[in-house]
Amino acid sequence: MSAEVMLVRAYASAHPEEVARFIERLPPEEGAEVLTTLDPEVAAEVLSHAVPLIGSSALAKLGGEAAAHVLEACHPSLAAGLLFRLAHSTRARLLEGIAPARAEELRRMTEYGPRRAGGRLDPRAPAVPETLSVAEVLERLRAAPAGVMHYVYSIDTERRLTGVVNMRELMLAAPEAPLSTIVTRDPEVLFAHDPLEVVARHAAWKRSHALPVVDRERRLLGALRYSTFRAIETELGQAAAGPDTDQTASALAELCAVGASAMARFIGAAFALDPIGPERRSEPPPPSIRRSVLPGGMP
Repeated sequence: MSAEVMLVRAYASAHPEEVARFIERLPPEEGAEVLTTLDPEVAAEVLSHAVPLIGSSALAKLGGEAAAHVLEACHPSLAAGLLFRLAHSTRARLLEGIAPARAEELRRMTEYGPRRAGGRLDPRAPAVPETLSVAEVLERLRAAPAGVMHYVYSIDTERRLTGVVNMRELMLAAPEAPLSTIVTRDPEVLFAHDPLEVVARHAAWKRSHALPVVDRERRLLGALRYSTFRAIETELGQAAAGPDTDQTASALAELCAVGASAMARFIGAAFALDPIGPERRSEPPPPSIRRSVLPGGMP
């Protein structure tokens, strides 16, 4: 590894926001080159600070294996948000390179999109069969600790949510006790199709660190954590107050990322629908359709 690459990696690890701003000024191909030089975890951190559309464009230019490593290093909601902004064919290509179970989770999240609970959940929330003993549940959690925070969810054979138990109660329970005997039944839930406004108004946030997210058949898809709820509150509050400077800059950056070609195609399509002939170009508008721009002004 060259000294230059080592320096880039060290700088990106210490200043991911600065590297994100740098990538936003580059064409997607060059942004992908920068991401390629970074460790997947650092690349994921950089993408979390980048304008989403620009980050997804750079991600799409990565090779299959490199993109897979970065996607797997991203938090699921970040990965889903990046994939959501890509064409279906590109999204499918990138998902082919990652583990099937993770690919299916991300595919489902992108179907809901970032404006619904199903697109903002954490699919790694622990869900185990309610027939297991407490000792067996703890063994599974030790083997796969990713996503373990406050709660463990119990499910039936159809993956329908049957109950929830917090980690303290689980660890204090008798090892031989069946999980079904210690869970709280009928927990409060969010539905995957709930819009963010419904998520933010849910009364259970006053007493819960996370809420399970289920589909229409009450199959457990994951959990939406309190930190995500607070981020959603902030987003909705900013939207209600109007865009601030950072939001405006982000929106302009996304527009720039779209490029002039899309606008050119739009203008071309407009002319195709309503062609302007030579005679129309040379004729001035009829006087009868001219109007003053002043209120109450004369024609």
